[in-house]
Amino acid sequence: MDAGRSPPDWFPDWSGECVAIVAAGPSVKQDEVNKLRDRIHVIAINESYKLCRWADALYSCDKMWWDLNKGAKDFSGLKITQCDQAVKVYPDIKKINIRRTQNNVVHEFLMDKAGEVGGGGNGGYQMLNLAVQFGATAVALLGFDCCSPDIQKPHWHGRHPSPLNNPIQTNFVTWRTHLDNAAAKLAQLNVDVVNCSPISTVSKYPRLTVDDALKRWTL
Repeated sequence: MDAGRSPPDWFPDWSGECVAIVAAGPSVKQDEVNKLRDRIHVIAINESYKLCRWADALYSCDKMWWDLNKGAKDFSGLKITQCDQAVKVYPDIKKINIRRTQNNVVHEFLMDKAGEVGGGGNGGYQMLNLAVQFGATAVALLGFDCCSPDIQKPHWHGRHPSPLNNPIQTNFVTWRTHLDNAAAKLAQLNVDVVNCSPISTVSKYPRLTVDDALKRWTL
């Protein structure tokens, strides 16, 4: 990251450490998430914090999600969003930016300004970018399926309730494209990213079980 740009004062220092990001793909299992506790930093995306209320951080893009979950008052870790309206209503949530040029979202993996990330079409990509800005050098991806065998269950928890949106096939294609496109940049940064989803369509990262990922990093 640009040495001339100081990170926000709430940024954790995870330099040289390992992180697991728990997204909400249908492959996520509670017993696999439990293996992460007290062994690795964990960032949960949306409803997945309910599988790991002990996680270090929780991220949701949308104010509607925070409203439906009453600001996730039952979560004591770091709360993060990219939504201006959410931080006005819930002052304990920290704000990041998704880079835009005029009205277009930038989907590149960004390291030049702390707290500003590429969009990637989804919160999992955004938190992968942020985790590396925190200093992580190894990241395990859980629930980054970018597919759903059952359209009625696009997430491990089923469908989001109205008025939240649920993904369709074109969303999955977009998400996996941006995730795969980030692989070259992550390799340049010497960040070891592994994919712990057994059904993921994301193809550019080594596929490991959670157990094997923890062994890989001697955790």
